[in-house]
Amino acid sequence: HVGTDRGADPAAPVAGSVQGILTIDPGVKIFASGGSDYLLVNRGSQIFAEGTATQPIIFTGRGNVVGTADDQTSQLWGGVVLLGRAPVTDCEASGAAEGTVDCQRETEGASGAKYGGAQVADSSGRMSYVQIRYSGFTLAPDKELQGLTPSGTGSGTQLDHIQIHNSSDDGIEVFGGRVNMKHLVITGAEDDNLDTDV
Repeated sequence: HVGTDRGADPAAPVAGSVQGILTIDPGVKIFASGGSDYLLVNRGSQIFAEGTATQPIIFTGRGNVVGTADDQTSQLWGGVVLLGRAPVTDCEASGAAEGTVDCQRETEGASGAKYGGAQVADSSGRMSYVQIRYSGFTLAPDKELQGLTPSGTGSGTQLDHIQIHNSSDDGIEVFGGRVNMKHLVITGAEDDNLDTDV
């Protein structure tokens, strides 16, 4: 995990929480050992994974690195989860007003990881020229990880030139927020290529 959950309100961060910033250089390949491993960027933290057209950043599973993955392979690892403080409408707390700091919820597939708030322009960083390969993992019934899961991610987050290959669930599933994405390629998703939830 990158950082710990700093809460929905940047003016009143969770006591003892830690902000993390993960920077990944162009051309780096990062692999996970097993299916339930995933990369999670908590609220109030950021990732800067900025590759280039000739030196993309690759997130993948161990089987891809050692050469055992093929065209049918998926579920080598969980994927990338971005959690932000942007407005959501599916509030966990009964009676919470949509789009406020009181309206937040736990993201799918990542126990205890919260997203949501009132910061429309919240930034979880930037991912550009990135490949996410052989991802997706079912942690429990109806609790699946995707290739990329932006949850409550704000408009200050930049997601562009991203390829998701062979996710066992959705290629990308967006949960609320205000994130803008462009130049996406999704191949081999076993559920939806692009899915959205409020």
